[in-house]
Amino acid sequence: MNLAGKAVVVTGAGRGLGAAYARLAAAEGASVIVNDVDAAAAEAVVADIRAAGGAAEPAVASIADWAGAGSVVQACVDAFGAIDGLVNNAGIFRLANPVEQDPDEFRAVLEVNVLGTAYCGLHAIRAMLARGTGSIVNVTSGSHAGSAAMGAYGASKGAVASLTYCWAADLAGTGVRVNAVSPNAHTRMADAYDSYLGAAAQGQNVAKSPAQNAPAVVYLLSDASADLHGQIVRIDGDELSMVAHPTVQGHGAQNPAWTASAVAAAFASGSVGPISPVGLHRTA
Repeated sequence: MNLAGKAVVVTGAGRGLGAAYARLAAAEGASVIVNDVDAAAAEAVVADIRAAGGAAEPAVASIADWAGAGSVVQACVDAFGAIDGLVNNAGIFRLANPVEQDPDEFRAVLEVNVLGTAYCGLHAIRAMLARGTGSIVNVTSGSHAGSAAMGAYGASKGAVASLTYCWAADLAGTGVRVNAVSPNAHTRMADAYDSYLGAAAQGQNVAKSPAQNAPAVVYLLSDASADLHGQIVRIDGDELSMVAHPTVQGHGAQNPAWTASAVAAAFASGSVGPISPVGLHRTA
């Protein structure tokens, strides 16, 4: 019972990855707030948790709204007396080539994935700091390193990664931790990706279940991960790994008076350092 006695909010928990996180957190002893904009979906997950002997309550609200996000965190405090953990899972997914990108869809993705994560986190941080303890788990994606047709989604998940790093710096030494996961599973999002890209998608998520991602999230919520802060944990089927922070490669080229031609020469000589490929890749 890694989470015994803890009160946890999971956003976007009506189905898919969020539902898997909520179910396992409850099975590991947490009291869980199941948030979703779909009341029936949230209540179905709550019913499943209760049927298995766990404690859960629904919280139906849009976390893209400041007050809505606050109501979800407050629901946890009201129902269970505190908030010990937050899984910022809620998100939406839209695919588009840049020349076909609908600006309203782009905005919607950023409002839910970035502002929703930020709003829930800000409310939770304030409640957690008052008690000097808590764990926030944000959800990012390998698409933030570059993926076709994912300009809006990838940008939103890049923002979530940066938010994780910044909050980790803000909260160092407070007892409140912030980490992130980069999951991979066969969900409705994966189906949309496969449908849009066809053969180019390569069906990479087909055999990967949401449940495979949940143990890492439970670990990050638990006291067992007390030494982890500001990290991104990647789950890809049967593989568990770490995603590196953005880093300056090598020592770079030196010049007290750069000109455009000098910059060109530095790149031509390779002295600026290696050029990174687009997309998530593995270091040696």
